[in-house]
Amino acid sequence: MITIIPSFIAWRYLWHKDKESNIAVMTKICFLGILIGTFALMLTLIITNGFEKTIHEKMRGINAQLVINSPGNKLDFDGIATLLQTQFKEQIAGVSANSFKQVILDHNDSQSVLFLKGIIPAHESSVTTLAQKVIAPKQQSAAELSTLLAPNTILVGDKLARDFKLRVGQQVTLLIPEPRSKTKLALKHHTVTIAGIFKVGLEEYDNNLAFIDIATLNELFDEQGVDAITLALKNDSDSYEKMTVDRISKRFPHLTTRTWKDQYPALVASLKLEKYVMFFILALITLVACMNMISLLFMQIQSKRRDIAIFQAMGLSHARIRSIFLQMGLTITMSASLCGLGLAALAGYWLQNYPFIQLPDVYYISYLPARMDLEIFIVVFCATLLLGFLATWLPARKSADLSVATILRQE
Repeated sequence: MITIIPSFIAWRYLWHKDKESNIAVMTKICFLGILIGTFALMLTLIITNGFEKTIHEKMRGINAQLVINSPGNKLDFDGIATLLQTQFKEQIAGVSANSFKQVILDHNDSQSVLFLKGIIPAHESSVTTLAQKVIAPKQQSAAELSTLLAPNTILVGDKLARDFKLRVGQQVTLLIPEPRSKTKLALKHHTVTIAGIFKVGLEEYDNNLAFIDIATLNELFDEQGVDAITLALKNDSDSYEKMTVDRISKRFPHLTTRTWKDQYPALVASLKLEKYVMFFILALITLVACMNMISLLFMQIQSKRRDIAIFQAMGLSHARIRSIFLQMGLTITMSASLCGLGLAALAGYWLQNYPFIQLPDVYYISYLPARMDLEIFIVVFCATLLLGFLATWLPARKSADLSVATILRQE
């Protein structure tokens, strides 16, 4: 029974309709401050998490999970791929290869430098989602990529197609450098057909990248082999990727094995840093809102001095008196944070399913993204409770320092 008394008293102090007007107003201010702070913190994390996940998905869709290469050297795809599929069949879901070259696209007296990526169409769908990015002609299945990308055809990005007014079936000219002299640049002309148009959603890809069959690429540049071997794994977690990288590196020490994130370290680091910095800054705002709790509880303690003295005279321990005001502060903090998280969840759901806020071209994506993860809600809720507890503990521990004799004599 004694253990229930502090909770009952705290509940009566919070919700009693005859409490002082100043305390009632201060309680509402504390509640709204924590609610708004939690809502702002959660919604910001939903958006920054949306940026990180959306950009990761776009980059991951066009890049393989793992890339194996030997800088400056060509690789034997058939030999290495056979070894990989034999020795790492439990980890690997798909194997393909690619090579990169730079050419100049010439069409209607307009030129543009183009990164030409040679791929193996029959294997590419097992390591990337390129087939799903093709918007013209519309792909029905990933298997059709090998039929679409025939010899002497290329896939171009949506923005490049719009800028040069390119259509499927149209022919364009590629200007390819020939290593004839160190002092002069010679270009040979090669005509290819636009087999399709893809759209990744990242401007640097949609404007500067084109795909071609790797056999055609090697023929154009008079080369053999591939620049890199690409892999898709059966698990996409970071720990699984790192474990597989370590195992492949030990098996092929003369080759370099990296994850797709290792190829874009600045982008990955900047997205993480942005999320952590925004969390820290807005957590400080939530802390400021929680600091109002100190004023509220000191006001409450001063108004309940006689009650505290009576409780002590009746034998209620200092710890249980402290718990009364501690429960008051935590009740306000918990209810306000839950309301803030609920409102943030509604806003996040709306932004996630109805992306109506457009972003300028300087961003990697065209709309304001939102991604809700349960762990983010848990982190924000725990962080808010911790801040509320810290703001509540100071006045709560002072409540037991009152002199019982002095209070009873004066009142």
